[in-house]
Amino acid sequence: MNAAVKISCLLIALGLLGYTVLRACNVPFTHDESYTYLYCSHDSFMEIISNRTRQVSANNHILNTLFMKLWQNTTGSSEIALRLHSVLAHAVYMMFTFLLLKNFRSGFVIIAGFLLLNINPYLLEFFSLARGYALAISFMLMSMYYFIRYLEEEKEKQLLYCMIAASLAVLSNFALLNYFAAVLVIHQLVIWTRYRDIKTNFQKSRTALITVLVLGVICYEPIRKLIRFNCIDFGGMEGIWENTVASQINVFLYEQPYDFTVFRIIDAIVLVSVIAYAALLLAKILRGKMQQHDRNGFFIFGVLLLILFFNALQHYLLGSPYIVERFALFITPLYMLMLVHLLNALTEKKPALKFAGFGLLIAFTAGMAFHFSKCANLSYASNWNFDADTKQMLLDLEKEKVASGKQKIKLGVTWLFEPGINFYRESKQLDWLETVTREDVSNEFDLYYIERNDQAKVQQQKKVIHEYPASGSLLMK
Repeated sequence: MNAAVKISCLLIALGLLGYTVLRACNVPFTHDESYTYLYCSHDSFMEIISNRTRQVSANNHILNTLFMKLWQNTTGSSEIALRLHSVLAHAVYMMFTFLLLKNFRSGFVIIAGFLLLNINPYLLEFFSLARGYALAISFMLMSMYYFIRYLEEEKEKQLLYCMIAASLAVLSNFALLNYFAAVLVIHQLVIWTRYRDIKTNFQKSRTALITVLVLGVICYEPIRKLIRFNCIDFGGMEGIWENTVASQINVFLYEQPYDFTVFRIIDAIVLVSVIAYAALLLAKILRGKMQQHDRNGFFIFGVLLLILFFNALQHYLLGSPYIVERFALFITPLYMLMLVHLLNALTEKKPALKFAGFGLLIAFTAGMAFHFSKCANLSYASNWNFDADTKQMLLDLEKEKVASGKQKIKLGVTWLFEPGINFYRESKQLDWLETVTREDVSNEFDLYYIERNDQAKVQQQKKVIHEYPASGSLLMK
């Protein structure tokens, strides 16, 4: 790999990291971030780890909440301070995407693959938010890199790094338990294939076994709490393709007004690429022509399929939902890595396939770059766009308070706005604003901040004083 490829990837990474930092500074704190700050991060470290927070919730992504507690106690409660760990996770993510791609022969494949893995607008969003998804995905890629190194060199320290990173991914988001299990299964398959005796298997599995025991002790209580309080209820019940795959395509499209044909095209690309890569790997195995990057791709593809298999098994045995949207986001980088391996394999074939491989790389990269240019924004998070105007509303509200001459303002809100407003009330010490509740807005308040469809609930004599197009909300008095 020449210096031009490294410099190109570095410049792309710096540009994307700058975008993440700007978003972390500007996007108002979202409903789920605010909920975590208000109801989880003020508790003790052990209460956070065991999920004995004041309100038991799946919003308590353990490592994320611990980092939020650390930052608020050291650097303050600004948006960028509380989101700092996610921004740092973005740098880690980009470093390991590069490391996972750097051994491809073609510099063009490396640069195109780096872009495909890094300009997904929905994925990028979470590197600027104080949620556990950024940490989980970054630790997952770190774990994958070290496991691939372990498969190549079989050094115990590589497996140790892999297991530690995989454990941190789980502690960032429990959905990554399926990833952790997939790595364990593949590790056992590799060991049994290479050695075929119990003693060697036990020796080679000690690191993994110790990690499983330690992680099990840490995770038992918080997961028990989530199950007991029925907090694992988000997902779909139709199927892997109908829920998990379709939801990943939908969130990738980022609510852009494309024709439904675009969804169908992407859906077809995913299906064809998975079948094509499975056929390619099978052909190489049968012919005995597996090279190192083929083995790496086989591992990535195996992890992806096992994750989906485990999720389907949980659905049939336990009735748990299929993972969707942000809960399934971690499978998107796995699919993209698989896609890059497939296209790279085509570029190394005969001229016609080589032309097709490079042509598809150019088309996919250009399409994603165009899509990203339409989606990029510094004002809102797509899952919580109703929080886009919270900061501006509070500025307008303070002006209304000054004009009214009142010492305190009681604000009635649509329930979705409660955590975000209370976050700013507490973090910015807005003592003139009473704590916002989820009390019905048909009751009497000084002012009202509501969604448009709640307008009919507010008493008729109230009038709209500000409209907020981004969130579709109204300030009334």
